[in-house]
Amino acid sequence: MPQSKQHGLSELRVGILVLLSIAILIFVIFTVSGDIKIPGLSRTTIVRTKMASVDGLRNGAEVRLSGKKVGSVRDLIFADQIPSEATAQNNVEIHMEIDGKLDGRPAIERIRSDSEAVLKSAGVLGDNVIDITPGTINGKPIRDNDFIKSREQKSVGDILNAAQTAVTNLNVISEDIKFMTGNLRSGKGTMGRFLNDEAFYIDLDRSVRQAENLLKSIREGEGTAGKLINDPTLYTQAVETVAELRKISDQVSSQIDSGKGTLGKLIKDEELYNRANSLIGKLDETSTRLERTMARIERGEGNLGKLVNDEKLYADTRDTIEKLKVIADRLERGEGSAGMLLRDEKLYNNVNTMSAEITKLLYDFRQNPKKYLSVKVALF
Repeated sequence: MPQSKQHGLSELRVGILVLLSIAILIFVIFTVSGDIKIPGLSRTTIVRTKMASVDGLRNGAEVRLSGKKVGSVRDLIFADQIPSEATAQNNVEIHMEIDGKLDGRPAIERIRSDSEAVLKSAGVLGDNVIDITPGTINGKPIRDNDFIKSREQKSVGDILNAAQTAVTNLNVISEDIKFMTGNLRSGKGTMGRFLNDEAFYIDLDRSVRQAENLLKSIREGEGTAGKLINDPTLYTQAVETVAELRKISDQVSSQIDSGKGTLGKLIKDEELYNRANSLIGKLDETSTRLERTMARIERGEGNLGKLVNDEKLYADTRDTIEKLKVIADRLERGEGSAGMLLRDEKLYNNVNTMSAEITKLLYDFRQNPKKYLSVKVALF
């Protein structure tokens, strides 16, 4: 065999051996990372969940348990029935293959019936992944093709949309601030006048100066306020007054504790309490009687009830009042004997004169009764 052919065959063998070595290395790497599964060598469990949306999720996406990869998304299946709402939680059914290990134990043991699947982003611009929360002892173990709950979480798109809305609102606020500053510069509105009106500034400066002069006079002890603040005599009197009030308070407290004095007896004396309780009982009894009396009056019983409820009695009383009013009017006009007696001055003078004469006659009779009494005795 020629030497050139042997050399070429040797190079071919070396190349095949290198390619085979690279293929074995790639196979080992993917096998260790979990991207290639060898049947019979790894335990695979299918776990299912349902979500309203799988934005950015694809077949083969990572499935993580508390952030650590434990499997991949096997399939995304839309629900057989059309949901009644666009935000229904059962729009898409997700099948996940769980085959990883955590601390040498199958990861499926960490997933229980109270675990939740959350759709998360692997990064700001990365693909979405499924992150499963570890279960607790209260949950049941997961078997093949079991369902777990899902929880909605804001996606990057939702965050960007919210940020866009916030930017729009900021633009509106910026326009409003720009409009307000324009009005301030042009002197419009109260704040604009405050910033641009010199007369307002002068008045404010005058008020500040007056306030400074007032504070200066107070510090120097001038005026009522100055004396009130700077006079030590007033402070001493206030301290003495407080001390006296404290003594009075102590005395009152002592009297109350010992049951002396009016307030102490009012609080400590049981007899006074019993009297007050008895008085309250009598007041209650009186109130009950008043209620009964009012009820009888409302029913028209008794004289007062008839007076209040009898319409005929009301009409008679009204007629009597009208007649008395007519008589009073006639008396005021001087009609009739009584009216003349009230209005005729001549009759008044005659009555007054007659009264004086009768008084004199009674006085003279008391002084000399024999003058008016004569006794005659006749004998037959």
